[in-house]
Amino acid sequence: MKKQTIITTSIVAGAVVLAGVGVAIALANAPTEAPDAAPATTATTAAEAPPTADALATPEPEAAAPYDTATALLFLVEEEKLAHDVYVTLGELWDSNTFTNIVESESTHQELVAPLLEARGIADPRSTEVGVFTDPDLQALYDELVARGSTSLAEAIQVGILIEEKDIADLGVAIAAEDEADVVSVLERLLAGSENHLEAFERRA
Repeated sequence: MKKQTIITTSIVAGAVVLAGVGVAIALANAPTEAPDAAPATTATTAAEAPPTADALATPEPEAAAPYDTATALLFLVEEEKLAHDVYVTLGELWDSNTFTNIVESESTHQELVAPLLEARGIADPRSTEVGVFTDPDLQALYDELVARGSTSLAEAIQVGILIEEKDIADLGVAIAAEDEADVVSVLERLLAGSENHLEAFERRA
């Protein structure tokens, strides 16, 4: 009887062991599922990013420099010198009275501006040498106008017209902005002279 019990117990124990092994084998052979992949994120590059309101805004234009009497006088006295020097150069080149008759007037224009500089303690920027200027823009303009006027007398006359038209425009701007009576008086005299010179050149054109 004891022998039978022992055998039965051994059989049950063996079955339990075999069942455990079977479960272990089943678990080992079961297909494993990969963990869910992290959701894809859409990276937005700088190039793809929508433009901001600041990027779409129209750039503000640079404000024009405020009018200044000293700056205006420095420019205008050299602008009168430019007219004088161009007319001296082209008058000698073409032996034309149209230029030589106006040269003296351009000297007078400069001498009208010079006292305004002195009264304000502003150093006179003019060179005593023909065709030499402190203002780089006027220097470039002188070189360009002389080169053009040297091609023919007809072109030289057109240069005279351009100079006087520019003088008239610049003087008009200065007169409108200026509030010092002595300066306005001189600028108006320069304007009248330039208008007369323009008429003289236009008659020859």
